[in-house]
Amino acid sequence: MSLSMTQRRNTIREFKENLGLLGLTAADLAKYFDVDEQYIVDIIELRSGVLEDPWIIRNYLLRKAEERGVELKPFTALVGDHHDYWFLDGVMIDAGELQ
Repeated sequence: MSLSMTQRRNTIREFKENLGLLGLTAADLAKYFDVDEQYIVDIIELRSGVLEDPWIIRNYLLRKAEERGVELKPFTALVGDHHDYWFLDGVMIDAGELQ
């Protein structure tokens, strides 16, 4: 499954805006997930090549927002329960770890 150009553009913008709302950077995420910062940038810009990666980051941001009482800009393409999408590995996303 692939996103339209509009969905890609919107999703990238939503990631960046939500990181800003939470006061987080790609470096913060890289430290948390114990990966290279460039890998986080690639995920946020939808270039990682792993469909589950953006969902893992999205879920992390949603948890952080709930913990901090911050209202995020809604994701328009990464919506609902990832288990409802047959093409995603729900176990991988639930584990919340980046490769």
